[in-house]
Amino acid sequence: MQQQAYMLVFQGDLVDGFDPETAKQNLKELFKVSQEKVEQLFSLPAVVVKKNLTHELAQKFQEQLQKRGLNTVIQPMAGSNVVQVPEDQMGNSAAASSTGVASAATASEEKSTAQAEGIQSLPFRFEGKAGEYFKIWIVNVLLSILTLGIYSAWAKVRNHRYFYSNTHIGKHSFEYLADPITILKGRLVAAAFFAVYVISGEVMPALNLVFMLIFLFVLPWLVCKSMAFRNRNTAFRNIRFGFDGTYVEAAKAFVLWPLAGVLTIGILMPYAVYRQKQFIVGHSRYGTTPFEPQFGGKAFYGIFLRALGILIVGILLAAVPFIGPLFTMMLYLMAFAYVTANTTNLTFNNTTLQYNTFESRLEVGKLAWIYFSNAIVTALTVGLAMPWAKVRLANYHAQCLSLMADGDIDSFVAAEEENVSSLGEEIGDAFDMDIGL
Repeated sequence: MQQQAYMLVFQGDLVDGFDPETAKQNLKELFKVSQEKVEQLFSLPAVVVKKNLTHELAQKFQEQLQKRGLNTVIQPMAGSNVVQVPEDQMGNSAAASSTGVASAATASEEKSTAQAEGIQSLPFRFEGKAGEYFKIWIVNVLLSILTLGIYSAWAKVRNHRYFYSNTHIGKHSFEYLADPITILKGRLVAAAFFAVYVISGEVMPALNLVFMLIFLFVLPWLVCKSMAFRNRNTAFRNIRFGFDGTYVEAAKAFVLWPLAGVLTIGILMPYAVYRQKQFIVGHSRYGTTPFEPQFGGKAFYGIFLRALGILIVGILLAAVPFIGPLFTMMLYLMAFAYVTANTTNLTFNNTTLQYNTFESRLEVGKLAWIYFSNAIVTALTVGLAMPWAKVRLANYHAQCLSLMADGDIDSFVAAEEENVSSLGEEIGDAFDMDIGL
């Protein structure tokens, strides 16, 4: 019988009371490897000590290493299964040696085009500053007001370019390449549709229903075009992202399943959210390499049911006289943070990009506190603290996200450059637009 596979990752942390030299010597004796291999293990930001383990066996390996001074982390291998490993492998240093640190430090597994160098944890980081962004933000607000909203397209590009250019993986940052004119066209189309909807509703209220039906029909097309625009105008190391979703698939994810959720009084709504996440991730790509979602719908039900429990507590407490509205608001934000943190972690931790995976570590309590304190400070400053709040949230999201690169990320990027070049893909599409979806 097959089970979920796990890997044991060492990130340089030692058990309290152990000095590095003692830990290195213990590791050398345990796995019967050279001093050079041990030094290589300690020089990397993160390395897989052992792959393809059951959770029980991973815990036993973890205990053996902890006794020798090394703290390790057990992580699931997304999309992988492993046959049950016999218990008697534990305690056998020769067996451990053949598949342990030596293979992690010099691994050449699962790659035909490049030599793998073990799993490297490449953390995201955000280097933006609230003071810098405030200058951009205040100019954007003033010019958008003075131009009756026309400048908002340029404002969006300036905002995105600031946040993208300050989001790094290693030495490289992301790029936002959108043309403000294209964004303005999309917004003018959306504004015209909304204006006709409002005016016609005043003249003949029955037309509102007609416009709602038209909107439901157009929504899948808008989702596909908006995602294609967003991905095509996002690049990392000069390679653009892409999106290949179709109208029919978008209609199922964003119209049919949400309607089913409404008709079932919310019972199918978590499944609708799962289908939407699966659609977005499953049809996105980096260059020519697609992202592959490995998450299932069952986990979304657990997340939403627990969040519903938090909301019910908030509703009940709101009826108690001495419970203030501020406390009730905190519970509502806690429910929102719970859904956001857990769906984000679930999505990233179960998405692969070829041999590479992601690790998201958002914590509900910290995220809820950021939401709450950001809201309070923004309200007290009449909105002037908005730049600080956005930078603070972006910084936390980046701190909690890492790319788990299986091997040399430079080789992967170089291969993508070749693939994109040989594909000769036409980047421009006159019908792509961004209307703020």
